[in-house]
Amino acid sequence: MGWYMKEDDIYIGSLLDEMNVRFAPSQGKDELYGGIDEMVALQKEFKIFKKGRSFKTSLSVLNIGARGNLLKNRWQSLLGNLVKQPSNQGSQNGDVAIVTAIIKNLASKKPLPVFFRDHDMRGDKANSEVKIIDKARPIHYLEQDYLVISLPMQSIQAATASLKARTAARSSTKK
Repeated sequence: MGWYMKEDDIYIGSLLDEMNVRFAPSQGKDELYGGIDEMVALQKEFKIFKKGRSFKTSLSVLNIGARGNLLKNRWQSLLGNLVKQPSNQGSQNGDVAIVTAIIKNLASKKPLPVFFRDHDMRGDKANSEVKIIDKARPIHYLEQDYLVISLPMQSIQAATASLKARTAARSSTKK
């Protein structure tokens, strides 16, 4: 995914943090209202996450990553590519798997906060999948269950090497 973010790849961690704060555990009411409680209310009222609507579009509505047009557009390209990634959710592509998991979670009786992270997509084929984990504790210092969504990513160098290898393989089969 470094291919999409280019030199803005240094912001990926903070973009994931922005998503994690938006879907964070409840901290209370009134002045502390936000996180997953707010997301549940917004979903009920506006159906931000909807079957047939991309994850990219839903995050755009939430203004995630809108720090400048270049960064925003690169982030949107990365998210738009999730439709091309497989998932660990049967035959669903990464985009559909994420949207489906979030819709189900936000509609549940006890919605879990959502934790977004990334993983290295290099190596075996399963690493290229968007991974959805229904119940996990990804933050060791919080005794809190989360819905975990892990996005496959790689450096621009790895993406470039992979592209070169695929191009070379195609050209050798044409001969």
